[in-house]
Amino acid sequence: MTKRKRSLALLLALLMLLSLSACGSRSSNPEDEILESTGGKDVERAPALDQVFSVNSNSRYSKNPFVATNHANQLICALVYENMVELDNNFEVIRDTGIISEWKCDDSGKNWELTIEPGHYFSDGSEVTPRDVSYSMGWAINSDRYFGRFASYQGASPGEGVVYVTLGIGDRQFIKLLNLPVIKAMTYGDLGPAGNTPIGSGPYCYNEEGDALIANEYYPGYEDLPVDTIYLLEHNNADAIISAFEDGYIDVVINDPSSYTNLGYASSNEFHTYATTNMHYVAFNEESMLGRYSYFRLAMQHAFDRAYLVELLHGNAVSAALPMYPTCAAYPDALEDRLNYDLEAVKNILIAAGVEDYDEDGQLEFMSGSPQEIDLNFVVCADSSAKCGIARRFQEDMASIGLKVTVHELTWAAYMSALEEGGFKAGKQQVTMDMYYGEVRLRNNFDLTELLQPRNEDNELTNQNYSRSKDNTIVERIERYLAAPDATRADEYYQLCDHIMNNNGSFVVIGFEKQQIITRRGVCKGINPNYGNPLFGFADWEIIFDEQDGAEKGAGTANMNKGEKNDD
Repeated sequence: MTKRKRSLALLLALLMLLSLSACGSRSSNPEDEILESTGGKDVERAPALDQVFSVNSNSRYSKNPFVATNHANQLICALVYENMVELDNNFEVIRDTGIISEWKCDDSGKNWELTIEPGHYFSDGSEVTPRDVSYSMGWAINSDRYFGRFASYQGASPGEGVVYVTLGIGDRQFIKLLNLPVIKAMTYGDLGPAGNTPIGSGPYCYNEEGDALIANEYYPGYEDLPVDTIYLLEHNNADAIISAFEDGYIDVVINDPSSYTNLGYASSNEFHTYATTNMHYVAFNEESMLGRYSYFRLAMQHAFDRAYLVELLHGNAVSAALPMYPTCAAYPDALEDRLNYDLEAVKNILIAAGVEDYDEDGQLEFMSGSPQEIDLNFVVCADSSAKCGIARRFQEDMASIGLKVTVHELTWAAYMSALEEGGFKAGKQQVTMDMYYGEVRLRNNFDLTELLQPRNEDNELTNQNYSRSKDNTIVERIERYLAAPDATRADEYYQLCDHIMNNNGSFVVIGFEKQQIITRRGVCKGINPNYGNPLFGFADWEIIFDEQDGAEKGAGTANMNKGEKNDD
């Protein structure tokens, strides 16, 4: 930090101490305060009432960027570490951002050369080098947070200003997988006051005590950062987090509206959504009574009201009939039109395959030597009200055309056991699973290998193919799509999806989740989140501290907080 900036920051700190001692608005230790909850109250305007900017943290979980799975700590990591590349909400690389500035691969898509942009510096003053990027990749491929993303990765080696990467299969979209944090080489195991926190090159770094983030003076946009200090508070349960947020002590949070961890914030706050690769889908046990028949699976492509997912998640999802985020360039809109929600189409496909009401009891039966009663067992995890809602709507819709469905809402442990075993116990009876509601986080290139690759020769599950699909052509089809150059990628993806949805009916896509960055109304401007960096462009944020009306006063207070001199 420059001498001038230190002086101004010290002056500001003194003024803040005098102000706080006079009005008693904030104790020196936020955890000493007794917070009176205003959670759920509507607030017309809510600037940062305590005159500082704070985020939540959770010391029960790691702040290592490759391990952090807690939402609060992931937000902190976004401030401490820069990503190799950044993606927009169409899952395309944003040029002129991130540490990798250029990239190219050979015709096979297996050998990559990544150019490292000079001018990025770690908080200790050392420049980010190809060795650091290569080192970070090495940790990412085995990390809790990014495991599975690099199934085809074979290795990386640093060169002069570049990193060379080798893949086991061709993937011309590999660059999209690299919205990963970069850490300084040989610091993965460093233990500091904040825990296992390797050195980063992001806009902020930990202070000596580990209870706050301070501006990284070596960050290229250092002078533009909206605040010098970001305080780390500690609230570990939902009620405490909501209370601290609504009372203005925490200024920004991440929220997953579809998760059981969804937190109920007041509607008066500002919600900024961003796209994710979290796909909701319905799949079939292809070893069950009806799941084995492609005609049944194809009929089910028309059986789900995908718009209902968006409704249940209050707009925090997007409906999709194909396994790619629908705003992506390669998304085949023409195929989507053939997979619309249509109960009459469901019934017609079933009747054409010999499914009829043979005994005239109002219920459909299928022929297997003789007419067989149908009772589909549909498994869903009870932790998600939205998923259960989709399953119940499906049950009602199928009843309207004479198809009996029994929905089984199971605990997470029982749900996973049912998927792995293909069935579950209901009392003393063993029930075969016919269908299940699933959620999967796809890779940024929408690679479906983990979801569809057949089991090995011993019928062992090595991925997320709980449907027990045995399509031995699917891996080759997926690899053709991944290796396709820009000019033919959309066509290859069209062919892949046509095979999955219209030939095999392997699974039914319902839609994709969105997640949220939430701020209190009137506190922050310039928010532009993306998947992998919800605080993307933080240097461009404007943080308003003024309690009075008028954004200009608020901006001025924010400038004082970050140590800029007022010319007046």
